[in-house]
Amino acid sequence: MATFSELKEKVELLINDDSFEDYLGDFINQGVSEIAGGMPSLLDGIENPIPNILTPPLPELFTIDTVTTSTSDAFVDMPIDFQRDLQLVVSSTGSEIDIAHSFIEFAETYPLLNKTGRISEAIEHGRKLYYQGIPASAETLTLHYYRMPVDMVDDDDVPDGIPAHLHISLLVNFAAWKAYEHIEDGLEGEIPNTIKYKNNFLAALRTFELTLPFYSRGLMLR
Repeated sequence: MATFSELKEKVELLINDDSFEDYLGDFINQGVSEIAGGMPSLLDGIENPIPNILTPPLPELFTIDTVTTSTSDAFVDMPIDFQRDLQLVVSSTGSEIDIAHSFIEFAETYPLLNKTGRISEAIEHGRKLYYQGIPASAETLTLHYYRMPVDMVDDDDVPDGIPAHLHISLLVNFAAWKAYEHIEDGLEGEIPNTIKYKNNFLAALRTFELTLPFYSRGLMLR
């Protein structure tokens, strides 16, 4: 397991450019956020990312929270820490509510979003939970989803949700890649360090994807 300070020190060794010292933490946190949010799947190989398929969510970021419905609107804000992949919606009575396959299908089924009564279907769209019908009394819904990772701030913080054995290979290479994109920007010809650390990161990302449970792989973009 690598701490925030250890990760920054390792990136400093790779780029050897003091002008980026204040930005290394931002690059590392960016890496955690992008990995958690989903990147193009690499299960077909680094040179052939699978179109429209994202890497799976981080299991450690799975969480459960609640929202309270409106009695006049067909939507409510998702929890503030929501990042991706609404998995389950449960009514206040413990019944599972269907999640629509896509917002297009949901909108075609309920074009006016004005059906009232018991909630039978829902979907997350634009960080809001849409539902139909609209209950006469406010109802508490329980949501299962994957939250945003918490940014590292203190030196002894550790990457939120990233498997410990991949802290260095994923995040140090990601930060070095992003730093060299700036350092080598505008250079004529090849940009060897940018390519090197990008490929190192993608190789680690593919390893990460292969370590995840089979059932969580291959999530389609919505």
